[in-house]
Amino acid sequence: MNTSDQAFFLPVGTVPAGAAAVLHATPTSHGPWSERQQHGGATSAVLTRALEQAADEAGLVGGHLARIAVDFLAPVPVGDVQVKAAVVRPGRKVALLRAEVGDGERTWASAQAWWRRVAPGTVPDLGLTQLEPLPAPETVPSATPDSDIARFLARGYIAAVDWRPVDGHVVEPGPCTVWARPQVPLVAGETISPTQLTMLLADAGSGVSAVLDPRTHLFTNVDLVASLLRQPEGEWISMRATTMVDNAGGGTTTTVLGDVKGTFGQTLHTLFVAPHG
Repeated sequence: MNTSDQAFFLPVGTVPAGAAAVLHATPTSHGPWSERQQHGGATSAVLTRALEQAADEAGLVGGHLARIAVDFLAPVPVGDVQVKAAVVRPGRKVALLRAEVGDGERTWASAQAWWRRVAPGTVPDLGLTQLEPLPAPETVPSATPDSDIARFLARGYIAAVDWRPVDGHVVEPGPCTVWARPQVPLVAGETISPTQLTMLLADAGSGVSAVLDPRTHLFTNVDLVASLLRQPEGEWISMRATTMVDNAGGGTTTTVLGDVKGTFGQTLHTLFVAPHG
């Protein structure tokens, strides 16, 4: 990896008058389908960054983004992008925000998020969020590119993440349970937030649980919807992902998200599936 690409994005500036942040998506951000297009995780995370900044600027404190829905409207290119966000429905208990990434004329992806106030101790702890514990991520070996398909995928975003499969294989067909953490910053010079980390990695659920060979078939997600009970803790995110497809080109991926303390949310992808060409 080139030393100039040791982050998914580089800060550039703001235009106009601070209305949008300008970021440069480095080659590290590209996905498996094209070296010219961002991985959905990179796009989702930078939209989340904008949403959180808008929440802070609006004085929304004592809460977190509890639901984030990203729609991918067109391929998001590697290179300079403009990202902006705003509160569209203010509130003290819940608030709705919207973010967009584009070039100032076109919008390539958008996100809507519900911010929710956090009030610890107001609801009984029913113990309903715990699944069977996973081995600690530090005890699980990292995945290595030990097959043709793995070597095909070991570039860009995928190469910038440390994948540690617990059950299944991150590049072989079928359900997969995996720990993951990025090995480079989201934005150079910044510390990634817990929710940004979640969205950066959660988009990969449809990839790690793929049921088709990416060299023969396209299975791209048109959205990413995350429902989060709380913010995760630590640098590792676990994903228990399952993908279903039918022979008419439809697909869905469901992923249960966890951290070292247990389950904290779920995501859903809607997939477009087709043979290449």
